[in-house]
Amino acid sequence: MKGPLSGIRVLDISRAISGPYGAMILADLGAEVIHVEAPEGETSRFRAGPNYKGESFHYLSWNRNKKDLVLDFGTKLGKEAFFDLVRISDIVWNNFRPGSMERLGADYETLKKINPKIIYVSITGYGPTGPFKGRPAFDVAILGHTGVLNLTGEPGGTPVRPGPPVADMGGGIFAAIGALAALHERDRTGEGRKIDIAMQDVCISLLSYYFCQYFVTGAAPKPLDHSGHAFSVPYGIYKTRKGYIAIGPSWPRVARVIGADSLIDDPRFKDWDGRDQHRVELNAIIEEHLAKADAEDWVELFEAEDIPAGLLKDIDQVAVDPQVLHQNMILTLKHPLGGELTLAGNPIKMEGLSEEEYTAPPILNQHEHDVLTGLLGYSEEKIKNLRQEEKERTEERLSHVRKVW
Repeated sequence: MKGPLSGIRVLDISRAISGPYGAMILADLGAEVIHVEAPEGETSRFRAGPNYKGESFHYLSWNRNKKDLVLDFGTKLGKEAFFDLVRISDIVWNNFRPGSMERLGADYETLKKINPKIIYVSITGYGPTGPFKGRPAFDVAILGHTGVLNLTGEPGGTPVRPGPPVADMGGGIFAAIGALAALHERDRTGEGRKIDIAMQDVCISLLSYYFCQYFVTGAAPKPLDHSGHAFSVPYGIYKTRKGYIAIGPSWPRVARVIGADSLIDDPRFKDWDGRDQHRVELNAIIEEHLAKADAEDWVELFEAEDIPAGLLKDIDQVAVDPQVLHQNMILTLKHPLGGELTLAGNPIKMEGLSEEEYTAPPILNQHEHDVLTGLLGYSEEKIKNLRQEEKERTEERLSHVRKVW
């Protein structure tokens, strides 16, 4: 596929969200991403919930524009095939717990002996070393550990998980940035690099504003009334006669638009300190005025005064929003099992990227011939032997399970 990363080959052996999402970013930019899966498929492929022709929406969300190949690292020929791919690739991409890649015999120290120019990207929950390195890491646990959950919701209420998986997706994004930096450095030095991305660290970086606030004031930030902003009042989510509206920094213009001009010179609200001290009272007065009209009407009035404001929409509304469609953020792709699959698009817009060439997430082992024969030159007999080894190992494992039970 055409794009600025055309000619870069990535071996994506990750699973779930953080790894596949980050690798998909590289694929969207033109890299050849080969998603290497175990014979049973990676964990997100067959998860419960909505699916398209048996493929989980979870898997479909993060894996477009990739090729797919099954390899069993526990077999001699499976490991050999992976090493052969490492020799002709630029990036190896994983999101396993620390120690897992060593047990597979596919850690950085091993792979750089095979290809000294390889860039090795590892996404973990808490980092490759330290007291928490072996902890299982899921998005919500990381969000709690890093303080994100205690900053959401309303004062005195139950902490609220953000809609998107922030730690997972942030991990993938920062990993992609790290990989691009390593590619640039390799152009100058000819050497590969190991890149470690901890989802913990990603969340702390995303909370830079709050950490700075804490270190300056000595007080830990907490949720604010109306999902407000520590240094901007009014700001947040407000109820109208029908629906909710999100309002950004706009004082005193917002007071004029809602017909509350008297608030502007009110001693309680005249300066920021006063509005901060009386934010609950001010927000309540603003909502009283907003109750006179519907959210859509207020957005129109605010827009006329260049006040940043927006409706609170559901996904079905966003999917048909004219600006979203104009930005080509809703993609329809032909699926290899037939029919068309609709997905959220790529937010990176630049000349040379052709979204018309995008491909749907692949089915399991869809590109065996393209990769093993096309890239590695394997014969049909060698591929047959590889699959036979894989089958025998699977049967051996099943036999062991039966004996245990």
